[in-house]
Amino acid sequence: MKKVLSLFLALQLMTAVALAQDNSDADDIVKNTQNDILFIAGAGAAGAVLGLSTLSFVDKPSQHISNLWTGAALGVIGGVLFVAYNSAQRGSEDLQSDEASLDFNAGERLAWHQKNTVLTNPEVQFGTEIWNTSF
Repeated sequence: MKKVLSLFLALQLMTAVALAQDNSDADDIVKNTQNDILFIAGAGAAGAVLGLSTLSFVDKPSQHISNLWTGAALGVIGGVLFVAYNSAQRGSEDLQSDEASLDFNAGERLAWHQKNTVLTNPEVQFGTEIWNTSF
């Protein structure tokens, strides 16, 4: 267990050093990753404590040690789901803030496209005899 923990910490340190040399965005990524890992570990520990607390309600606690591992597993699964949801929301917040800065109504959007669109052939026609559209 000590070897696995040492290897994990060494890889975490090497990743942090490699990513955080020149790029401030890398600092955010490393910080978010570390926070996510700590949250998942905390959720697993909390689940293990809840599983451990169920042992006081059974007659032979030594036969129900699996409750501890089940609680830890459920805590880790819940932590992963929470982290995944937050990561997805973090990306959508960036998109929503960009969309909020471009608060076009339909008329402004149409005027912008007419001003900034360059067609190589100004008379392009689509349609049939019933319905005809030209650009």
